[in-house]
Amino acid sequence: MNIRTLKVFCDVVDTGSFSIAARLNGISQSAVSQQLAALESQFGTQLLSRGGIAAATDAGAVFHRGAKDILLRYGLLSEEILAAIETVGGTLRVGTIYSVGFYLLDPYVRAFLKAHPDVHLQVEYAQWSRIQAAIISGEMDLGVVAYPEKHRSIEIISLAKEELVAVFSPNHPLAGHRFLDPKALRGQRFVAFAAGIPSRTGIDKLLQSVRVKVDIVIEFDNIETLKRAVEVDSGLSILPRGNVEEAVADGRLACAKILSPRPWTRQIGIIRRRGQAPSKAEKMFLGLLRTEPK
Repeated sequence: MNIRTLKVFCDVVDTGSFSIAARLNGISQSAVSQQLAALESQFGTQLLSRGGIAAATDAGAVFHRGAKDILLRYGLLSEEILAAIETVGGTLRVGTIYSVGFYLLDPYVRAFLKAHPDVHLQVEYAQWSRIQAAIISGEMDLGVVAYPEKHRSIEIISLAKEELVAVFSPNHPLAGHRFLDPKALRGQRFVAFAAGIPSRTGIDKLLQSVRVKVDIVIEFDNIETLKRAVEVDSGLSILPRGNVEEAVADGRLACAKILSPRPWTRQIGIIRRRGQAPSKAEKMFLGLLRTEPK
């Protein structure tokens, strides 16, 4: 006896017809008769009267009530299982560098938490080397970094390209420029990312491509500290536009678009452990990252 047989029996009793029950269940009338005969054989008693209209016997009425209850409970169980499948839960561990997390990633994090409150989203702000090691070891599920480096254990998913701009104190001689030839940066006092940080390497390559050498006077591993050094006129820098827009609007910094045949951009990518099956929460977060933030 199975759930389908219970439904067939109930349909026969409810409609009073073998043929209608057969049509409702997509089977032949003969199959209905065979299933009901098997039920009666199992219980050793007649469950249906055989007349013009199929009607339940006393034993059949008892069985009908019980079968109805089982079908109702089975339907509710099916709904609960579907709801569990559709619900996104669990823990998602994401690592990001400061200059990406505070500006580019933050609106996505807020949108994800609002859409999926059952997910325990852990976001760690860290150096790129810490994030890469954590992805490889399985300590983190996703990393969002600048200039993601190739590694045999890491899968890279391209996310965005951020425009890089020249950034100055409002008192700097170049602060009045909206557009700037990169050669104007030659010999300027420069506030840089610390050596070894991928953003520093990428910016160094861009300067080298236009044969511009700057005078690096101070280095930082944190973009917030770097911006403050530029604000107090320790030197100029090259930073992602999104990281400085608020400070420019407030008058704490000034910036200029760099004129060059080759766009000055910083590649942002998502890294994850190669070959690891993504959880449902990870799939949803990756899908969100591919949309425009709200």
